[in-house]
Amino acid sequence: MIDTRKGFLGPSQVNLLKGPFQTSQHIGERYLLSLEIDRFLAPCYEAHGLTPRKERYAGWEARSISGHSLGHYMSALAVTYQATGNSTLKQTLDYAVNELAAIQQTTGSGYVGGLSEEAFRMAFRAENIGGFNIGEYWVPWYSVHKIYRGLIDAYQKTGNEQALEVVALFADWAVTGLSAMTEEQIQTMLMSEHGGMNEVFAQLYGITGNSAYLRAARQFTHQLILEPLEQERDELQGRHANTQIPKVIGAAEIYNQDPAQTSYRTAAQFFWDTTVKHRSYVFGATSISEHYEAKGMESLGIKTGESCCTHNMMHLTKQLFAWNRDSAYMDYYENAVYNHILGTQDPDTGNKTYFASTLQGHYKIYGTHDTAWWCCTGSGMENPGKYAEAIYYEDEQDLYVNLYIASELEWASQGLNLKLETDFPYSEKATLTITEGSASACLRLRVPSWLQEPMTAIVGGDSAQSYTRLEPGYLSIDRTWSAGDTITIMLPMALRKYTARDDAHKVAFQYGPIVLAGALGSEGLPEDTIIDETALNPKTAPVPVIQTEEEDVSKWIKVVDKEKLTFELSEEVTSTGEAVKLIPFYEVHHEFYTVYWALNDEGDALEKALNDITIDSVQPDGQQDEIGHQLESNCREEQYNGSGTDGRNRLYMWREAYGVNEAAFGYCLAVDSGAMNYLCVAYWGGDYLHFDREGIRYERQFSILVEDVVVGEQRIHMNKIGEVFRVSYEIPEEVTRDKESVKVTFQAVGDKGCAGKVTEVRTTRSRPDFCV
Repeated sequence: MIDTRKGFLGPSQVNLLKGPFQTSQHIGERYLLSLEIDRFLAPCYEAHGLTPRKERYAGWEARSISGHSLGHYMSALAVTYQATGNSTLKQTLDYAVNELAAIQQTTGSGYVGGLSEEAFRMAFRAENIGGFNIGEYWVPWYSVHKIYRGLIDAYQKTGNEQALEVVALFADWAVTGLSAMTEEQIQTMLMSEHGGMNEVFAQLYGITGNSAYLRAARQFTHQLILEPLEQERDELQGRHANTQIPKVIGAAEIYNQDPAQTSYRTAAQFFWDTTVKHRSYVFGATSISEHYEAKGMESLGIKTGESCCTHNMMHLTKQLFAWNRDSAYMDYYENAVYNHILGTQDPDTGNKTYFASTLQGHYKIYGTHDTAWWCCTGSGMENPGKYAEAIYYEDEQDLYVNLYIASELEWASQGLNLKLETDFPYSEKATLTITEGSASACLRLRVPSWLQEPMTAIVGGDSAQSYTRLEPGYLSIDRTWSAGDTITIMLPMALRKYTARDDAHKVAFQYGPIVLAGALGSEGLPEDTIIDETALNPKTAPVPVIQTEEEDVSKWIKVVDKEKLTFELSEEVTSTGEAVKLIPFYEVHHEFYTVYWALNDEGDALEKALNDITIDSVQPDGQQDEIGHQLESNCREEQYNGSGTDGRNRLYMWREAYGVNEAAFGYCLAVDSGAMNYLCVAYWGGDYLHFDREGIRYERQFSILVEDVVVGEQRIHMNKIGEVFRVSYEIPEEVTRDKESVKVTFQAVGDKGCAGKVTEVRTTRSRPDFCV
């Protein structure tokens, strides 16, 4: 039996008080109330040939991933209702559950997904399985996983019994489909991204005790990923990051339900260690272009820090903390929730970001209200309702205070109410007061790893006692507590320099736990609400180089207003001779910024120059970027796309085409119809032949076409060993005249030609002088 006096005390027991998290929670709540549930439900009706009440949303919800946003929305309604008590949220959620139940009753099927059931008929036959597709359908299991999750949340977080009935029928439908599959077929099926299907089935086992669900959870565990992790082998390089994190979360949940599965616990702990310690940015995020790069790398770019990854890593972190109350887990959680997640919501509209760009001088890009139904829009809907999830953890008579977020707690098992009053991080002081009750308990206050001076805690009253600790961990105060008792906590903060793992000349700055960004103003800022996630304008503001040998950052970063966390990078150390304002990264919105700085080094001047002239670009990621740029190919097998590392250990992704006469692939890219346009293509320069599985030789000779007009011929023959090289092609003006976008095609010569490897395609306003 699960100990009900052990676990995180979440939004149903914790109320946020005045501060940045409460403000963000209110914005997130208003955003949820502005959405239409019938538009989310529409694909579920249409999947069964039924007439929806309203037209479905556009964007991803108009594609074959439809339905995933419904699941996220249901989870967001559930957790935000817990946090706020807003009855309208509960009514909307209950309505959604009732509509899904009606679909089941009308159709006689347990299936309630937002895409055709044909996708799963192929899945259960293990046919037409790709990395991100099953036949013509985009990640079907990933999509329905969100609905499973939403129904479970409706039951667990709001007590909706009908939600359990609906999700049980939905689960039984899947169990029936899995029952006819061999283990080999299942593992083939799991090559396609499938979210955390193993987690929801393990949870359903915990709720119902139905052993068929635990068996399904194990079946949904992708052994290609789990087995190396169980053996503590890091084979993550080049893999799509957020495809893997939910698989590991699910393995952790299987261990929770079946502690005999100790290898799953090992896998989860090792995965967390290698991701957080070797593949994360200063603000707690991971991934570049949604993929893991080589261990130890920290490459910068527009598409770094996919917010879904951080959302899921925080979920995994809670699992690991429940197993082992190590403060390092909460150090990471604090970093992630303050420096990444808190800043992913537009304070004006509530719209969400997909990536947290680390390109120096770039800006945050938010999705539109009605069309940008990205994966990160979905997890972004959930985030504001979850801010209270990890502040407190109870273990019988022990209460762990993990985060210094202003809040009130009803600690029901001990009959105590507590209030944590603080302006942290704008103040170093926090006061914890027992407001009701009397009980013996041990309060364990987290001592953060970022402290440079000891933390102090003073228990007030007639016989005041003082406690101090500098070593990371927990400061424990064990006594009988009564209403009126107070603990005054001081958390000394100081400026620190963070040095990137892969380059000693690449640095960032922190004040206590808070990552500071250079606020570079909004002059010339492009429209930063977009329709398509691939329209990532690379425009940047100039960023000075820091030039100093002085190690003590307090000598050249001045405090402007400590209570507002405003600082200034001194003009004495900038290459421009101008001071730069520094503010918390989470406060940066609608202006250019930089988190990482070049220190005594010019940084990547080539990348900066190329971005300044770029109109549009696409990387062969096998996922959203290519889908958004309308990838077409007459070669559909999985081996035509992959990844590698260059001589500097930087990740690159590639695509090629071969094996049929005039093998080809292409994309749709934006152009400037009123100017001369150029095509700048990056190729992997370390190849000259391709041999397929049968040993047939293909030469890398191909044509480059724009709107079926040949603009160049290319041969790859060890052009630049161990490196990527770029070639520029002029696009005739008549090809782009009066057009917003064009089709770019790479076509092999003959039946023994190979097009590629292509690692990036850009349309540009001028010819880069560093291109061939």
